[in-house]
Amino acid sequence: MMKVGIYHGQNSVGIEERPMPQVGPKDALVRILTGGICGTDINIVKAGSEMGIRFGSEFGHEMFGEIALLGSDAEKDLKVGMRVGVNPITAKRAGRRYSLEVGAFSQYVLIEDAALNYNLYEFNDSVTATEAVLMEPMSVGFHGAFSVKPKLGEKIVVLGAGPIGLSAAAGLIGEGIKDVCVVDIDNWRLDKAKELGALTVNTSTESLAEGLIKHFGEVNVYGVNVPNVDAFVDAAGAPILFEQVMQIVKPQARIAIIAVYKNEVPISLAQVMSKEANIIGASGYTHEDIVNVITHINEKKTNISTMVTQTYKLEDIQAAFDKAIEAKETIKVIVDLT
Repeated sequence: MMKVGIYHGQNSVGIEERPMPQVGPKDALVRILTGGICGTDINIVKAGSEMGIRFGSEFGHEMFGEIALLGSDAEKDLKVGMRVGVNPITAKRAGRRYSLEVGAFSQYVLIEDAALNYNLYEFNDSVTATEAVLMEPMSVGFHGAFSVKPKLGEKIVVLGAGPIGLSAAAGLIGEGIKDVCVVDIDNWRLDKAKELGALTVNTSTESLAEGLIKHFGEVNVYGVNVPNVDAFVDAAGAPILFEQVMQIVKPQARIAIIAVYKNEVPISLAQVMSKEANIIGASGYTHEDIVNVITHINEKKTNISTMVTQTYKLEDIQAAFDKAIEAKETIKVIVDLT
C-alpha cells in the first residue's frame, strides 16, 4: 500500500492508502520526492469542479522523483535510482486528457511506456528536489517567453510575477537576454523577480508606460512617445493590463498570451493593424522546452528555486492547499513526499 493525495471537492483534499501500481513490461515505477501545486490545481479545488480532476482521484502534475522499479522490457537507458522529472502529458497512455491526475501527491506513480526524453527526464545529482520539481511549470513559462522569438539585445516585458511569469523571466535571462522587466502590483513578488536578475515595475505605484520608459527609454509613434519594448509576455491575465499594453505597444512588437483569461477581452483591431502588432498564443510546452529548462536548472543559470516559498509534508496537504489558495506571500507551494 502507499499514501496518495486525493481531490474530494471544493477546498477539500486529503490522504488515502491505495494499492501500489502494477508495473507492466514497458513501465517504470517512480518514487515521488516532491510535488508542486499548480495554479490549475488551485483553481479546480477552489471551484470544486471536475474540470480536469475527478472527485476521488489522485492528482497533481508537477513532480520529481527517482525510478524505483522497471518492467522486464523497459527501455535500457532507464536505470533504477535515476533522478527524473516527469512530463505529465506523456506519462500515461491516455495522454493530455488525464494529465492532471498523474499523481504528484502520491508516494509512487506508474509511468506507462516509460522512455528517457519522452516522459522521463534525467537531472544531475547536484540538483535539489526543490529545484527539479520546477521543471514542468518552468517549461510552460519558457515556451511562452520564446514564442515571441526574442533576440539578444531586445527589451522584453513579462506581465505577472507568479510562477509562470517568473519562469518566463528566468528563461529569458538564462539565455542571455538581459533587458527583462517583470510587471506586477505586489512588491513582495517583484522582489523575487529581482532575485532572478529582472528589472521591475509596480503598476500600483506608477503607470505601465512610465515604468517601462524609465527602464527602456521611449520611441515616437505617430506623434506619441511609447516605451521602447520589443516584446511582451502576458502571464498575468489582467484585462486592464492587456488594454494598456495595446495602447503603448510600438510597431511590429510581439505579444505572447500564456495567461488563462477567464473572460473575453476587447481588443482594438485598429491598433493591431496600424502598428502591425503580432499577438501569439502559447500553451503548454515541447520536448525542446523541457530539455532547455533542465539545462537551465542543471547549470543553475538563475536562482529559480527562489520561487518555492512554502514546503509541506504529504500529511499536511490540506494545509498546503489552504496556503496556496490564500495566495499571501506565496508563489510556488510544494509537497515533500520523502
